[in-house]
Amino acid sequence: MSYLQPPRLAFSGYFQADVSTVNNDPRHFDNISFEPYFQDLREGQQQNGWWNPVGTGIFRFRDAAVRSTMDQTGSIDTGPDGDPVLGMFVGNAFDRASAKIVDVDPDWQLASNLYGLGITLVAPNGQVVLRSEYEANPFRDLWFGRSAEKGDSGASAMFQSVLTNLEWNLDGINSPFLTTLMGYAQQGRLSIRLTTYGFGTKYGENEFCYGKLIGAIGPEGLDEPRSFILGRRFMPTTRNSTGDLASSQNIGCFSASIDAANWLHLDLSNALPLADQYLIKPLPPMQIALLKNPLTAQDDLIGPEDYYSVGALNLTDYQQWTQSGIQSVRLTSQDVLTAMNDHPFALLQGPDQNGKSVVAIRESLLGLEVRSEDIVFRLDPNDSNANHFDTTIYAARYGQRLAGQQLNFWVAAPATDMDNTPVSQPPGTTPRALLPVNNVPAFAVQFQPALPVTDATGKVTVRLQGPEVMDHPREYIDGQLYTISYNFSGSDPALQQNFDKLAVLVFSTVPVVDNPTWNDVQPILQQYANLYPVMSQGLFDFSKQDQADANAFIMRFVLDKDINDPDQMPVTRDMSSAKRSMLIRYFDQVLESQGRPSSLLHMFGKRCPTRGGAALRPQDDRAAPVGTLPGKSRGPNP
Repeated sequence: MSYLQPPRLAFSGYFQADVSTVNNDPRHFDNISFEPYFQDLREGQQQNGWWNPVGTGIFRFRDAAVRSTMDQTGSIDTGPDGDPVLGMFVGNAFDRASAKIVDVDPDWQLASNLYGLGITLVAPNGQVVLRSEYEANPFRDLWFGRSAEKGDSGASAMFQSVLTNLEWNLDGINSPFLTTLMGYAQQGRLSIRLTTYGFGTKYGENEFCYGKLIGAIGPEGLDEPRSFILGRRFMPTTRNSTGDLASSQNIGCFSASIDAANWLHLDLSNALPLADQYLIKPLPPMQIALLKNPLTAQDDLIGPEDYYSVGALNLTDYQQWTQSGIQSVRLTSQDVLTAMNDHPFALLQGPDQNGKSVVAIRESLLGLEVRSEDIVFRLDPNDSNANHFDTTIYAARYGQRLAGQQLNFWVAAPATDMDNTPVSQPPGTTPRALLPVNNVPAFAVQFQPALPVTDATGKVTVRLQGPEVMDHPREYIDGQLYTISYNFSGSDPALQQNFDKLAVLVFSTVPVVDNPTWNDVQPILQQYANLYPVMSQGLFDFSKQDQADANAFIMRFVLDKDINDPDQMPVTRDMSSAKRSMLIRYFDQVLESQGRPSSLLHMFGKRCPTRGGAALRPQDDRAAPVGTLPGKSRGPNP
C-alpha cells in the first residue's frame, strides 16, 4: 500500500525553497581563490553567486489545502459539501524553525533532501487535526524539460517518503474519511508524495523561490518501499531536447500500481508536459490500455484488435490540481486480469478516424524494474559506525516481485562537474580554482555482497562500505563524490530514469585535534562564511575570531544538532564528524574560558534564536492572503 491507494487525500498549493546558490559552483569552495563578488547576485553573463546567493535553505508549504479524497469504494469527493477534511490546510510545524532543503554535494545537486519537515493538517477553525514528521528523503525522477522554461524553472520532481510520529486530534471533527485513515495508520505511519514544479528563479518577481506543490497522503504498506512505488513502471524510450527520457508528446516516466481490489492507480503528477503558467499542456484524448503484444513499441500505430481498452484518461490541469495528478481505473475485464501479469499497460493517443491509436508511452520492456530504497549516502571514515550504510534494492516484473535476480554495480568514470562550472563573462570573472574530479580514487566504495541476488520477496539488502582512509582528492572540497549505477547483471537490464543512481559522499579523513586552536578551525569556518552569506553577513561573520568567540553559544548550539533538526547549521550536513567534533571542542574551550560552561546551552531552549538573514532580504517575509500568490495560477476553478 502507498499514497496511491485509498483511503487517500490529495492536496495542492505552493512551496518555498529558498536555496542558497553560492555553493552551487564547486569552485567557490576554494578559500584561496574565493572573490567577494561570488556572494553577489548574478548579473548578465557574470555568474557571481548565481541567482540566489543569500538563500536561507528554508523549505516550507504555502497555501496548501486538501482538494479531494478517494475512499475504499473508489468514490472521489471534491466537495464543497463533502467530508470535513476537504478544505483543511496542509501546512508546516508550528513549534520549530522551517525545514531545510540540502544537496548531498555541490557535484550532485540532483537529489535534494528535506530535513526537519513537520507536516500538519489544520481545520479552518485553527484546530490542528494531525501533527507528523516527514522522514528525510530526497526527490527522485527529476527532469528539466517538462516545460519550455530553462534550468530550475523548467524542472519537476517527486519526493516520496513516510509521515511518522502521528498525533491525531479529531475532537469535534466529524470526518469519516480521517477516522478511516487513522485506522489504517496503526503502525504510526502514513505514505506521502510531494510533486514540485514551476519554480521561480527570477530575483525580484513575486514567484521568486516559490513553486507549485501537489501532494497525496495514504496508507503505508508494511513490506513496501517508502521512497518509490514498486509496481508498473512506465518508461519513455526517446529523449527530449534537454536530454530527459520523454515520449514524443513529452510525457515523462511515472509509476502505477494495482491494489487488492483491482484498481489501477496511475501517478501522472510528474509526467505530463506543461504549458504557460505551468498549467498542464493540452494533449489529444488518451486512454489506458493493456497491449496484447508485449513487444509493441512506443510510437507504434495500432488498431483496436491490438489492445484491451481499460478506460479514458483526464489530462486536464483541474485533475492535476484537485486530485494530485492521480488517476484510478477499476480493472473489470477478465481478459485484462488474466493477461496483465505478462503484458504491458500503455497510454494510447487516439483513435483517429481510421480507428488507429499511437502508443504514447508504455511500461518498460519486459515490465522490468529495479530500484534502490536509498539513493543518497554519506560515508565517514572518521567514524566506523558511520562508514557503512545498509539499503534495500527491489526488483519487479510487471509489478510482481522478481526473485533470484543478480545485481551489479559500477562506478562512473572520473569526471569533472561541467554542468555546475560555467564560464563567466567578462573574461577574468570565472572562478580560478581548478575543477575537481569525481569518482577517484577507484574502488573506494565497496558493496557487500558484491553481486547480490534478490530473495523470494524480490528484494535484497546491500551494504555500502567506505574506505578506512580517504585523502583529499578534490583538494578544497571535503571528501569525494561517487556516482554509482546499478542494474540486473543479465542481458535484460531495466530502463532507468536519468538520475536513478547512487550518490555517495565519502568524507576525508581528518586527524583528531584534542585542543583545537583558532588556526585549526578558521579554514573550515572561512569556507562556510564564503558559501553562506545569509549567515556570515546577515548574522555575524564567524570566519573572524572575535565574532565567532563572542557568539560561541550560538555556534555550538547549531553545530551539535542532529542532522534531521531544522536548527542544525545547514552547512554541517556537508561536514565530516571529525570536523564537526573539532569545532564543538573549540567552542567548548571558548565557553569555558569565558566562564560560561556549555551546560548553559539550555538558555536557548530547543530552538535557535537566529532569524536566517531576514535583514538581507526582508521581502522574503512578505505576506499574501491565504489562497493567493501574486502572479501564480491556482489552476482552473471547478
